[in-house]
Amino acid sequence: MTGSNDTLNELLSEQKKKKSLASKIATVAVLVFLIYSLYLVISQQAELKEQQRELANIKSQITAARQENDEYTRLLSGEDENEYMKKIAIERYGYAYPNERRFYVASLG
Repeated sequence: MTGSNDTLNELLSEQKKKKSLASKIATVAVLVFLIYSLYLVISQQAELKEQQRELANIKSQITAARQENDEYTRLLSGEDENEYMKKIAIERYGYAYPNERRFYVASLG
């Protein structure tokens, strides 16, 4: 009878070892899953912040473009359209009236 008790004890001991090993594997798997999940959350937060900065930049560009567009609309819809065109022709393109002389300051150096 002692032989069957020894065999039974050995079987119980092996089952405890298997359960212990399975428990360790499950614990490691859960820890790996938690670490991976934490990594995903942190990386997504960083990406979200970057995209929010990009969105703010684009919004500021849109605001600047709208202001510029509003200024052009105001200039072109107003009565001073001819004055604006004359100003641009003179300042940007160097146009002048037929008998007009233009003097430009030459830089020294």
